[in-house]
Amino acid sequence: MKTDVSKYLTLRRDIHRHPELSNHEVETTRRIREFLALDGLELRPIGGLNGGFVNVNTGMEKTLCMRADIDALPLHEETGVSFASENNGVMHACGHDMHTAIAAAIACELHKVRELLKCNIVVLFQPAEENNPDGGAKPVVEAGFLEDQHVDEVYGLHMWPQLPVGDIEVCPGPIMAASDRFSVRITGRTAHAAEPHLGVDAIAIGMDIYCALVQKLRREVSPCDSMTISIGSFKTSGRYNIICPEAVLEGTIRTTSDGTRAFLPKRIAELSSTIASSYGGSADTNVNRGYGIVVNDVDLFRRFSTCAVKTLGPEHVHTNIRPSLIAEDFYYYGKRVPSLYFHLGCQSEYSLHSNRFLPKEEALTVAVDLMTDYFLSQ
Repeated sequence: MKTDVSKYLTLRRDIHRHPELSNHEVETTRRIREFLALDGLELRPIGGLNGGFVNVNTGMEKTLCMRADIDALPLHEETGVSFASENNGVMHACGHDMHTAIAAAIACELHKVRELLKCNIVVLFQPAEENNPDGGAKPVVEAGFLEDQHVDEVYGLHMWPQLPVGDIEVCPGPIMAASDRFSVRITGRTAHAAEPHLGVDAIAIGMDIYCALVQKLRREVSPCDSMTISIGSFKTSGRYNIICPEAVLEGTIRTTSDGTRAFLPKRIAELSSTIASSYGGSADTNVNRGYGIVVNDVDLFRRFSTCAVKTLGPEHVHTNIRPSLIAEDFYYYGKRVPSLYFHLGCQSEYSLHSNRFLPKEEALTVAVDLMTDYFLSQ
């Protein structure tokens, strides 16, 4: 289908101008509901959650679901556009405003041609994707949404600023990583800074642990296995002339295989404890599991990529890719039913989660044309 997306761009800019954080998407939900109502569609709630869903019911046996996330991030926007955020300190810096407009367009456009559909289409507007480790997908699934709507397959996408508009990335198997958060609490012993041999320096321990985790562990995992350990916080206590007795490292583990995901937390704890003990100190490691690995169903990949090649052209469909180490709560759906997730080129100079991230709006047309073509072919 070739879609006139002008009214959907208006919705996107409206939502961009009024972003809301995870689990606070009350006004966003209202705007979606009122927009859909203009086309005779009803946004139905899922329990007491924000967001909701639209069912383009054709009476067919099979039901496919398109999911969009609707929440924003705690950032002060610096894009300078005329429709910049009016909610100070909150911004759609991950493209969820685009996702929402795309989903609304898919619902409205397929509703117009529902007599051509060979399946039911459910369009889900999901809250709280950014709320890792809980996320919004988990309560949606736990509320029985998939069972109540008899969903057979779930589809999702994400803006991808490093790809040009008109291109997509999709692959079978893992496409987005698991994300687990960890902390290492180091305990040393105070002493006068002029007599460091009488103390146990928690900063020195922390520096060695940092180097071991970000360098040594990479050598203990197959180079074919996408993973990373990043430490973003190193906090200490004390003052300039006292040997530091305490330090805390905090970081994230990103993995794309269940085996590596199970291995790394244990190894982080072992290495940290061994290094701390060598100084005469101790280290306590805590790991909180977050979102799991998003795995594309092989059959869905085959069907979707075939359609994408027809709609976009083979040169615009990239399938020989490595999984991204960004995480997504979309994996909750894939644990229950076959699912497929892809990256949509939107060509931005700035990355996701940047306060200057600005996707090209032409990507909306690409996504709507692709997904309506695909759903009509199923």
